[in-house]
Amino acid sequence: MTFSHNRYALKEWAITVQFLKTGRQVLLLRKGGIHEQRDGFNVEHKEFFLFPTYLHQNWQALHPSAQAEFETLPEEPYPGKLVRFDTCAQVKYVIKIENVDALRRLDGLHTLSWEAVQQRFHYRDRPGLHLILLQVYWLPTPQWIENREAYEGCVSWVQLESSLSTKGAESVTSPAEFEAKAQEIRRLIGMSND
Repeated sequence: MTFSHNRYALKEWAITVQFLKTGRQVLLLRKGGIHEQRDGFNVEHKEFFLFPTYLHQNWQALHPSAQAEFETLPEEPYPGKLVRFDTCAQVKYVIKIENVDALRRLDGLHTLSWEAVQQRFHYRDRPGLHLILLQVYWLPTPQWIENREAYEGCVSWVQLESSLSTKGAESVTSPAEFEAKAQEIRRLIGMSND
């Protein structure tokens, strides 16, 4: 891991964060938050914390493999308006997908249902999604921050009020395991692994 402190976080559905931090998923499919639609989603930061969000998360938009676990998530996730950070991530690859058929081949490798993937792909008549491959790390000790009003709403990126430590973070998947998964994903979407 190349960074010891960070003050940026990427908001992602709590169920998806759960799959990322247990190694069952190494990719994200992103279109962007509502406030980002004019310019689209950008990978503004290569290293960040995973900020679990419950906004717009719903059972119908989930792949069957994620639906049962979704039912076990707490309804009141942030006691006293606190957010728990226990993972951070590094972006390894960003691939713009402009062919929806390529995404079909990734079914089951992420938490979204096929219907949700199609809806995101075609949202606002601007076809395409960003496929982001992440190396995810467990923090040695979870950190809690106050969930400020500035962090809320339909945005992807959050700049935290202060930097948090990532010292001692350990990779969820080994580098070799991650690369094997990344190569398989690239193969599935028709990309060379050269």
